[in-house]
Amino acid sequence: MTHYSVKISPRAKHVSLKITPLDGLIVVVPKGFNHSLLDDLVASRSDWIEKTLRRYENYQYQKDDICLPKQISLPALNEQWQIDYIATASTTVRVVESRQFQLRVMGNIKDENACLKALRRWLMRHAKQNILPLLELASKESGLNYSKVTVRGQRTRWGSCSSTGAINLNYQLLFVSSAMMKYVLIHELCHTVHLNHSKAFYHLLGSLVPGYKKVELQLKQAWQSMPGWLQRL
Repeated sequence: MTHYSVKISPRAKHVSLKITPLDGLIVVVPKGFNHSLLDDLVASRSDWIEKTLRRYENYQYQKDDICLPKQISLPALNEQWQIDYIATASTTVRVVESRQFQLRVMGNIKDENACLKALRRWLMRHAKQNILPLLELASKESGLNYSKVTVRGQRTRWGSCSSTGAINLNYQLLFVSSAMMKYVLIHELCHTVHLNHSKAFYHLLGSLVPGYKKVELQLKQAWQSMPGWLQRL
């Protein structure tokens, strides 16, 4: 049986599993959940758990990398943001852009978890502001249309596409190269035509992204280079 830790969340409505290279497998359960059911539940997800753990097995990080970051590098946008932490009387934490490529994390900065969550909220906003226009441009250039788009923070996927043409993108795409991000955008747009990984899908993908196999391999390895502090979220 895979080792796991349990986190009780008063806000959780159902059991969820998450894996980080720092903490391993964490099972989040609602308050009052019967813990005797957890072993069977974890066993039922063994394929996903093993696959995700293998992805992280070569993950390396430095101690400083899991602390609150002093800067954030976003290769996809060719941006480097410096961060100032400013204590205020507020019991909450927020992130504001004080000037170009300068962030201020303000509030109860002694609460590292609150600071990290505030930085993630900023990253989500920044992704929506910058990645969505790039998806629209890729859609126009490829002639492939989508119905709607959302930005989330998946643990195991860079993106996905539903049968209705709704595309979901991972904000962590900000941390990969611009070429890898563009590949993900086109990959998901191709799924609006072929909702599978058939020969027809890859033929369409190859016509739009020559040499896509090399980029696919780079993306599989990119999970291992995500900042350590992101894995604490």
